[in-house]
Amino acid sequence: MTDDYSEVFRRFGIEPQESTYLYAPVFRGVIGGVAVAVKRTHSPEAMGRWVRHLAGVGVPVVTPLAGPRRIGGYDWVAYPWIDGRTYDGSPADICAAGDLLGRLHVAGNAEGSTGLPGFEWPDHDEESVEEDVTGLDKVLKAYRPDLQGEVLGRFEPLLRSFMATTLPAIRDADLPVADVTMDFKAVNLVYSQAGPVLVDPDNGERAPRLLDLALAVLLFHNDLPDRPARLFDEMEWAAFRDAYLGHVRLTVRERELWPAALTYMLLEWGVWTAVNGGEVGDWDDPRQAAFLADLLTVDITRYPLEWLAPGTVRQPPISGTSLLPHTDLAGPLDD
Repeated sequence: MTDDYSEVFRRFGIEPQESTYLYAPVFRGVIGGVAVAVKRTHSPEAMGRWVRHLAGVGVPVVTPLAGPRRIGGYDWVAYPWIDGRTYDGSPADICAAGDLLGRLHVAGNAEGSTGLPGFEWPDHDEESVEEDVTGLDKVLKAYRPDLQGEVLGRFEPLLRSFMATTLPAIRDADLPVADVTMDFKAVNLVYSQAGPVLVDPDNGERAPRLLDLALAVLLFHNDLPDRPARLFDEMEWAAFRDAYLGHVRLTVRERELWPAALTYMLLEWGVWTAVNGGEVGDWDDPRQAAFLADLLTVDITRYPLEWLAPGTVRQPPISGTSLLPHTDLAGPLDD
């Protein structure tokens, strides 16, 4: 790896080394007496404006100390290295993470915070859908043949109908957008004494905030080096959700489309994560393999947006958009 990134080391004045992160190149160093993390970013000028806006309104996030520098077809920056600890899976850490995501979404709605690239809606043809179905079948056959029939039975019909059902239900709903991370997960947070700091904002874009929340639900525990080797359970989700909703008041339409948003991200990001896991060795890692199995068998009714009072009637989902029955959403709603 050091040979591949020699120009990065030279331009930032840091020692040749192996990446500190398995899935992307991240290097430690010292610039001007300050410990840094050197990594890739995208849309660097807009990204810089966004994170500086967040920091300016008190949201804990790293901001560039050096760069951007165009090297090998990528934009590289140096962020301050944040001292702290990793996520421990405790209720306090989960609440703090949900609180941070809510603050990010509120700040991302502010005037003058825009500039990030807009969310790109997919345009799948029959060939790309077939690749998803085949890829999912391949990893399950190789690593979890016991789940092959169950998972394909759930996913294949929805993958094949995605462009006609799930996509337009979300895309055409005119959902509120914000500057969001689109990668809000535990491995991208460092917990300081003051709480979590977002140390990897570099997938940020202007997108429906509901999709960013759905992605956090599904992938918050992805790529962790240890347990929990699963998605949020019901109590963990309730803690995360309530902290998030302490800052964000979702609209009626967002609440109605919550099951469809979870299904959307499960089909788009969840399937990719599982299929790509067969290429990068994730299914060979017992911890990550357990997480991926939970991802592919998740019951999305585990994640209601509100506590359901006894006797609450569950409403049916919008036809063809949800993996599992829709959870009715109690509580006050915005127009």
